[in-house]
Amino acid sequence: MPSIRWNVNYRQEQVGSAQLIGCIVRAPLVAVITVSVALAACGQSKTSGATFLSINTATITKGSFKPSIKAISPLESTTNVTLSPQTDGRVIKKLVKEGDQVQAGQVILVLDNTQLSAQLDASKSQARYDKVNAERYQYLYEQGAASAKRRDAYATKAIISRDQAIADKANLNYKFVRSPINGVIGDLDTVKIGDYVKTGDVITGIVDNSTLWTLMEIPASQGSQVKVGQPVRLVSQSTPPITGDGTITFVSPYYAIAQSGKPPNTLMVKAVFPNLTGQLKTGQYVASEIITGSSEQLAVPVQAVMMQAQQPFVYELVPVSKALPQIKRSANTTAQTLKKLEKLPGDTPIVLQTKVQLGDLQNNLYPVISGLKAGDEVAISNTSRLRSGMPVKVSAGAN
Repeated sequence: MPSIRWNVNYRQEQVGSAQLIGCIVRAPLVAVITVSVALAACGQSKTSGATFLSINTATITKGSFKPSIKAISPLESTTNVTLSPQTDGRVIKKLVKEGDQVQAGQVILVLDNTQLSAQLDASKSQARYDKVNAERYQYLYEQGAASAKRRDAYATKAIISRDQAIADKANLNYKFVRSPINGVIGDLDTVKIGDYVKTGDVITGIVDNSTLWTLMEIPASQGSQVKVGQPVRLVSQSTPPITGDGTITFVSPYYAIAQSGKPPNTLMVKAVFPNLTGQLKTGQYVASEIITGSSEQLAVPVQAVMMQAQQPFVYELVPVSKALPQIKRSANTTAQTLKKLEKLPGDTPIVLQTKVQLGDLQNNLYPVISGLKAGDEVAISNTSRLRSGMPVKVSAGAN
């Protein structure tokens, strides 16, 4: 057979890389047969003496996928308090600084307590004195040397002075502003030594970030898929991203009512995450995925997927003999191109641009909704150099 020289001009179409967000659902799709035959001198093919572009391929088979529902929402700590004094006073000591890890009961600030300390010392002395008298008159009463009335009077006085000492101690303790929880101190620069603070003044916040939760708004159309106990994957929007795993702990018993100008009905879902590394913070926005189950679906590798006008497609390998009827029906096929393809052996592989509908990317695989079937072969290398209708050479060991 005489050698065939391929010198065919082809129209180059701009194709972007495949980046799919969310589940792409479009009208039924068919293979696009834009036959612009381009033969590049890469792999050496002996077919008709021509040199064809060498590619690797993958066969469409089933893959394992975990359907999910996505939402973006802020994180909140399970324990978050404001620190306020329970009495008035002037700050004389700051024992921690912002960002410090503190324990429940740890002293944060000390207020002037000179007067209360002296008052407590006096009340303790009085309580001890009255207690001795009460015990003395109890003994005298038992010996018949004191009346019951006198005994009771001293006993009452001992009780009063004891209670006063307890009250004075409590008042003195209020001068030591303590953390009510384990956590991290917030901004403490607003309070300085010498400042006079009053009861109820907010001094700072203390946050326990060891466990965090987020409240997600789920579309009503997906609400029936969400259940308590389902796993949730979390990815922060920071660089580098921080990941975490949590669990659904609450699903609202009712839907939020849609209002004018607002999103449609939504379902509030709460998930809790252990902050094992301590890197996640209260108020941080995260992308969460609620894993609603698992399924086996046809899968296409991410390397095979291209984009054109926001439409995903792949280059499907088809024997030229099978593709010719479709190519002949294409308005873009020239007589010269068709003649050259007809001279090729029938088993020569060519690539056809085939539109596909895909789900969300998981583990470098897209679930196939439509456009491909099990056993189909697609190109996964040199895809940016391919054009629909181009003969190719499949690399040895590919697929």
